[in-house]
Amino acid sequence: MSSSEAGSRDASLSSRRAMLAAALAVAALAGGCLQPLYAENTRSVTGGSIKETLKEVDVPEIKGLIGHYLRNELVFELDGGGEPDRTKRLKFDTKIAESIEVVTVDYANGRADSAILVATATWTVTEIGSGKVVSKGTNIVRAPYERSSQRFATVRAARDAQIRAAKNLATLIRGQMAADLVAG
Repeated sequence: MSSSEAGSRDASLSSRRAMLAAALAVAALAGGCLQPLYAENTRSVTGGSIKETLKEVDVPEIKGLIGHYLRNELVFELDGGGEPDRTKRLKFDTKIAESIEVVTVDYANGRADSAILVATATWTVTEIGSGKVVSKGTNIVRAPYERSSQRFATVRAARDAQIRAAKNLATLIRGQMAADLVAG
């Protein structure tokens, strides 16, 4: 090996080391910026921890079957159902829309074999005193289900799809609501 080859190899190695050191330095500096969303010391824009702020959201009755299940899931997601008498400072409001997408059709009898329930929730969270919107969003979920020649089996499968859609919507809404309340 010539001395010029050894010199270029050393330069390449030192260049890689410098890039690695720079990447580690950036990672070390950014490491302090990250904080778990649901940690006890994470503060919301309304004051207090995010967990306590989520317990202060009032979720009134929501029309429709998906709305009923969505409300139940949200109440549990936000406060665990543990403190019903807690003072509510925020109010949740939503509109639910649902539609069915037919995926496959049995051409022998013209009946849909499977379908997808599409549930859309457009919602806002406002401060009760001021009316200021602190969080809002639109979430869409899809819940597939099988359709049968037995009518009651199809009805039950559709109901199960509605329940799954409501659970998924509640999880999405809670996450987005918490992120908005922390970020401001």
